[in-house]
Amino acid sequence: MSLPDPSDYGKHEQDSLGTIPLRLPHYGASLPVAMSRFFRKYATFSGRAGRAEFWWWGLVSFAFSLAMGLLGAALTGDATYIYDQPIAWDAPNVLTTLFGLATLVPSLAVTWRRLHDADLSGGWFFLGLIPILGWAALIIMLARPRVASGIRFDQANYLEHP
Repeated sequence: MSLPDPSDYGKHEQDSLGTIPLRLPHYGASLPVAMSRFFRKYATFSGRAGRAEFWWWGLVSFAFSLAMGLLGAALTGDATYIYDQPIAWDAPNVLTTLFGLATLVPSLAVTWRRLHDADLSGGWFFLGLIPILGWAALIIMLARPRVASGIRFDQANYLEHP
C-alpha cells in the first residue's frame, strides 16, 4: 500500500472554515490554531503534531518564562533575578510554577506527537534527559520535516478512508 502525500491528510475532511480534525496533524497552523489544538489535545499522546503546532507552543512557553523572569527582576530591582534567584514565594515564581504544572502533560504530549510526525517513536523524548547532547539531539529530531510513513501513528480507521 502506498501512502498518500502527508500534505493532503485531512483535506477531504475539512469543514467550510477549513478546520482540520483534531485526530490529524495541522500543518502550517497559525498561533491561535496551534494554541487551541495544544489545549484541546491536552493528554493525547497518539497521532501526530505538525512542526507549527509544536514550535508555536515552544515560543509561547519561552515567552511566558522570559516575561516572568523580567517581571521578577523589575519587582525586586535585581538584574540577576532570572539566574540567581533562590526558590521564593514571590508572584513571578508562583505563576511560573503553576504555569509549568498546568502545561506539563500537554507539553509532553505535543512533543510525543511531533516525534511521531517525523516517524520516530515518542520514546525518543527521554533523550532530552541527557544534558546538552541529549537536548541537541532531541531538538534536531523535533525540527525534522514530516515523514509520510509517520501515518502509522494515526488512528487505524483513518487509513480506511480515501
